[in-house]
Amino acid sequence: MSPLLAQAPTTAPAAQTASWTDLSLLDWHAWGFEIRIGFLWILLIVAAGVALKLCWPYVRCFWRGVRFKGVKLSFKGPEVEICPDHEIRRAAYQAWVEIQTRKAGLLFDDEHDVITEIYDSWYQLFGVLRTLSKTIPAECYANDDDARKLVGVLLESLNDGLRPHLTRWQARFRRWYAAAIARDEVGARSPQEVQREFPQYAELVADLRAVNKRFVNFAADLHRLTQGG
Repeated sequence: MSPLLAQAPTTAPAAQTASWTDLSLLDWHAWGFEIRIGFLWILLIVAAGVALKLCWPYVRCFWRGVRFKGVKLSFKGPEVEICPDHEIRRAAYQAWVEIQTRKAGLLFDDEHDVITEIYDSWYQLFGVLRTLSKTIPAECYANDDDARKLVGVLLESLNDGLRPHLTRWQARFRRWYAAAIARDEVGARSPQEVQREFPQYAELVADLRAVNKRFVNFAADLHRLTQGG
């Protein structure tokens, strides 16, 4: 019989049993590879997962509670100093973006701005800032003096900023402007030229510019708050 035929077939070595402390994620053999994890390591992995799940709310609260450098800001009233945490920075950032991208955050341009469009933008901003104030959790507002300060300043920008001007001027100007545009049937004049004929145009614009300036300064303070001071 040929020596090759008489040779016993080669068999794969028996797999080794993993010990309690064995950890071999990739063990290469001639015939392939195997993964061995001891029972002790499995227990440690499960215990670590359970501990992380139980501790995560506390870690999250601690992270949210981290405070940054204080920033002084105001809209119309006295300055308040706010030491922001992550929740306050989030609300301040959203408020800053909303103001910066609307007419309230831009100084009035007599040559190009149309007052009715400004009022439309202000009305939308009023609703956005009011909704944003409500996104700060009630427990945060109740237990955090800095959160209360931010909500107070946001509401101040609405009640002492937008609301007085809109209450005084918006309805009166819109009614006059609609009638003036209707009389200009051929559209010979631009909206900017028409609005300048409003009897109290200079007084309206002076008040509008004052509100604009407060919002520009307020947006700058909010931006510093988002940067953590």
